[in-house]
Amino acid sequence: MPVTLPHSQARRLSVILAWRMSLVAAVVSLVLLGGFFAKYFLDTNFLRRRTLRADIDRIALTLAAGQDPTRLAPYVAYPGSYAFRVFDRRLADLRKVVSQVNPALLPPLEVPQPGSNAERALHLAQSFGPLDRPDQADGGRPQTWMMTDRVHVGDHHYWVQVLMVGDPAGRWLTVIGNEMLDHVGIPVLTIVPALTLAMIIAISASLRPLGRIAREAETISASVAAGRPLAPLPVDNLPREIADVVAAINITLRELEHALLMQRQFTSDVSHELRTPLAILLLETAELANGPQRQRITAELESLSALVGELLRFAEAEEALVAVRQEVDLAALARGVCTELAPRALAARLLVEFDCPPLPVMISGSATLVELAIRNLLDNAIKLSPAGEAVSVSVSAAGVLRIDDRGPGVPAEQRERVFDRFWRGEPSRPGGSGIGLALVRRVAQLHEASVHVEARPGGGARFVLAFPLVSVRAELVALT
Repeated sequence: MPVTLPHSQARRLSVILAWRMSLVAAVVSLVLLGGFFAKYFLDTNFLRRRTLRADIDRIALTLAAGQDPTRLAPYVAYPGSYAFRVFDRRLADLRKVVSQVNPALLPPLEVPQPGSNAERALHLAQSFGPLDRPDQADGGRPQTWMMTDRVHVGDHHYWVQVLMVGDPAGRWLTVIGNEMLDHVGIPVLTIVPALTLAMIIAISASLRPLGRIAREAETISASVAAGRPLAPLPVDNLPREIADVVAAINITLRELEHALLMQRQFTSDVSHELRTPLAILLLETAELANGPQRQRITAELESLSALVGELLRFAEAEEALVAVRQEVDLAALARGVCTELAPRALAARLLVEFDCPPLPVMISGSATLVELAIRNLLDNAIKLSPAGEAVSVSVSAAGVLRIDDRGPGVPAEQRERVFDRFWRGEPSRPGGSGIGLALVRRVAQLHEASVHVEARPGGGARFVLAFPLVSVRAELVALT
């Protein structure tokens, strides 16, 4: 079967880039949060202004709700640090205190005496800043800040004075939190994900040609296994760096295809050259005096001749399939091999059983190679089965060939190795070349089929060779 690239556990490049961009976005967000926090924390003037502004807004909301602002938490919990007044008039001679708490902390009000002509300069104005207090001169108390501003509560306009001595309630934390949420949190939560998504989409689109190259590269192992020519990878619409890598891969593919061709030609040439000397040696051996030595030499030469023949067929296998690929009937081929080897089975006092469906079992490939694989499997079963038993050959409508023998079977730890070239088990089987089953596996690879051996129920071995059906036949089998 074609080799699958070991990437099932690997993450896609687009996923890796997405995670890294998300990590960078998170780090940038944390840096922004830290920078804004430091900026607000170190800017005392800004921080106090925002804190007092928030207190004025909270007092206005409490008044609008018809509630008493003097019951708000910081003014009750810290009477020596927070205070406020609410006036209904701006002018000094007309103003009236609507609500106040902890007035001792606030500056005294200057109200003109009745009947005086004091200028109306003593009216409230929007202001903010620190207050100079005698008890702060030696640093004995925190600095005092006050703000005066006008607020709208329904149809009324009020003036509010708020004051804070230090900030023991930590109101500045709420202010910094709101500022960071407005200037960092909301932009980060809206802009950064959208920008990251846009970058992921753009990168995925840019990596699409690379994905196409990866899919093309996955077919290389299948082409090598099936003996097909190695098509070069496309270099169209690729970035220069990737195009250079693809060009280098194409050069390697050309060299690999040339090496595979030279290997097949070398094996074929050597096998052809060895057949003639072996035939001459067999003829010369026939002139020797009959005896154990002659029989031993003849047996070794015949075994070597069989090995050379197997090597020659092994070398011709890939070239034959590349040259000829057509629809063949697996059942007919199996029936023909059984008929051909039946005399050999009868000579070994064996019975060959054959079973197949009434309809043809069509597969795509080389009839010569498929027939060769079936013959090797059946010949192997005949050699291993004891006299008086039967060898069963069956073909299913799904394209699966099974050959059962009643021999010693194959131990579980050796079932993968029996298809290795020149591996003959321990002890080695007499008369075996060690390449027949390797040839069967190679034929299976060339046809994108599979082959394995398993234990036969009742004893012996079962070799299973499964071919993919041609598309029309596969559809018929699926419907039935």
